[in-house]
Amino acid sequence: MTMPPARYARRFAPSYASAERGGASLAPGLFAIALFLLLASFSVYEITRPDRAVTILAAGVAALTDVDQALAENLPLLRERAAAAEGDEVEPPGFPLPAAIPREAALTADVPVLRALIARRAALAIYEQGLGSLDRTGEQSADVVSLNSVLGGFASFLTGDTHARARWLALGALAAATLLGAATLALNRGFARFRVFGGAVLLAAAPGYLAARGASWLLDRFASDDAFVADLQAAVQAMLAVPARNFLIAGALGLALVAAGWLLGFLAGRLWPDDDAPMFREEGGPAVPFDAVPGPVIQFPGGDARSERSPWRALRDRVRPPRA
Repeated sequence: MTMPPARYARRFAPSYASAERGGASLAPGLFAIALFLLLASFSVYEITRPDRAVTILAAGVAALTDVDQALAENLPLLRERAAAAEGDEVEPPGFPLPAAIPREAALTADVPVLRALIARRAALAIYEQGLGSLDRTGEQSADVVSLNSVLGGFASFLTGDTHARARWLALGALAAATLLGAATLALNRGFARFRVFGGAVLLAAAPGYLAARGASWLLDRFASDDAFVADLQAAVQAMLAVPARNFLIAGALGLALVAAGWLLGFLAGRLWPDDDAPMFREEGGPAVPFDAVPGPVIQFPGGDARSERSPWRALRDRVRPPRA
């Protein structure tokens, strides 16, 4: 038994319309979550890149281990060890971290060059080996080589392992954001696609940007004149600048999409209002208005053709014709 078209439309059109509205609301929210994870993991990936991470770690090492004092007290001994060494590298005496430097540099380099070289070699060891590089005996306390274990916090985050994990998380978030972004575009119509998609991007970017900028503001608010604290603050500020930049770029893009969708919709409504829309005639059917963003044309028995943005609206009008 075949159900009449009118009864079929009356029974199923509301369900189809409700499902379409629900999907159009859920997809942007999930897309915003996936995009937030993508931006956050990509920011961690950038921060923990070897060149950037080692530079930040070197600043922390120089501030926390007082390499200047170690060089001032042990520079003659370092020169003697380098002169007597048979290998290509030598460990600086009095320095609490493993930081083997080239023998030639230990013999001829001046203090600023030695300071930068020792800090960078120690930072590279921390990046590659993690916290294990801080302990040569297995009994060393982190407080011996860092103030309030700050360096331990840097070392636990700025490592090659964190870099690898952030890369895989970013790839997974990218795949999810791509699928959910496509669903967001598919489930919306006309210029609303720009507004909804851009709004989801803006929603994903705002929390991350505000968090990064808020943390940066707090660091500036409680800044200290102490050179030790200033070096640590500079290192943390360099880390916070990366997510702040990424989230700001995404937020600006989302805002531009929202503005473009609103502007295009406004212009379309002004240029082609529904009452004054240009008319065209379907072959074998009556004249129907031309929508600014045309949808599928549904042909009903009797030659009645309607152009709608959604087929479910056409089914609804078939059951309950719009008022004249």
